[in-house]
Amino acid sequence: MRLLLDRPITGPKTHAFVLGVGEYPHAKENRGIRDDLRGVPDLPSAADSAKLMCDWLLDNQDRLAAPLSTLEVLISDPADPDHRYQWTRGPVESASFVNVLAAGQRWIQRLSDQGSHAFFYCCGHGASYLQEPVLFLDDLNKEDHNIWSHVNVSLLAYALRKKPTVAAAVLLSDACGEFVPKLEIARKEQDCRFFNVSPAGSPHNRVALLCAAAEEALAYEGTDKPGSDLKFGRFTLAALKGLNGSSARWSHHGWSVCSRDLLGDLKSLRRVFFDHWDDLPFEPYHAVAQTDPLPVVYPEGFELPLVIMTDPPDRMRHYTFVISPKTDPAPPWLKNRAAGDPSAWSTTVPPGRDVLYAIAVQGKVHYPLLFLPKEPLFDQWVSVP
Repeated sequence: MRLLLDRPITGPKTHAFVLGVGEYPHAKENRGIRDDLRGVPDLPSAADSAKLMCDWLLDNQDRLAAPLSTLEVLISDPADPDHRYQWTRGPVESASFVNVLAAGQRWIQRLSDQGSHAFFYCCGHGASYLQEPVLFLDDLNKEDHNIWSHVNVSLLAYALRKKPTVAAAVLLSDACGEFVPKLEIARKEQDCRFFNVSPAGSPHNRVALLCAAAEEALAYEGTDKPGSDLKFGRFTLAALKGLNGSSARWSHHGWSVCSRDLLGDLKSLRRVFFDHWDDLPFEPYHAVAQTDPLPVVYPEGFELPLVIMTDPPDRMRHYTFVISPKTDPAPPWLKNRAAGDPSAWSTTVPPGRDVLYAIAVQGKVHYPLLFLPKEPLFDQWVSVP
């Protein structure tokens, strides 16, 4: 097994575990055990999403709430070379049951140090098993005794809630939540249990599990930008947009992104930054929520999203818009948009604790709206005649 990062940290530290399951070699025609599991498509976007998350963790290793100490990674990567995310940090081993069990046990052991922070990310085919999100591993349908090879992500979150040494944990699952009746009636528990689910001890509320799709819902892939051929999980792209600063808020900690703020922003982030996606459902949800607003990351060099509309909305195209630190629309200003566009103005502004003004301008008259750029603002209305 290979760690992508292993460095000593004094004091609280983050241990990360990333799983990307993009290949299901035993769930193909003339392979595996069950006929009804021989048509599971590979997901290159899931493997690439895991790589993208690894890069984000490494790029932000010193900006996490606790510095990143170790990064354990398993990716089952299909051989398809076309339109793929270029990644030079590998190779890493596949996300099979045996590999996940071994790597997961090591990860859990690292979290035994008091004050540890846990970060877990997974992407691939998934389902809802007894209303709990699960991720299928790459040896799905390989062996008769373990046909439904998977990780129960909900049970993992519960196990981390019972681990007193964990100061905070964030789990992100970019997988479908569809209902699979034959999984529901499976006679054996076949989840990859690299963690203990103990009835003893009191759970704490410092664990967050954000999922891409609720029970019976699907998660989808999408391109990272208009005209691109690179596909990733839509939930992953929206979450990373937020973690990079678009979901930042000001607090006594400074500028930080917390999991519960991230969840509340995801649909708006999808609308503002990924409006090139087609209109498929996007319904992420909190399977497990933290009580306190615990920071995940302290981003740097970011701007906050701002969405402006006129009230009433049908007056939008008649006005030029200006973002300025003063009520006067004369330059210099921070941002501007010419009249003629009837759609909402989606833009970004530097974060700060000084007021700014969104100003609708028509000829010699103007109508300012005061706002404070200390958080994303997706619903700003400028009253006009």
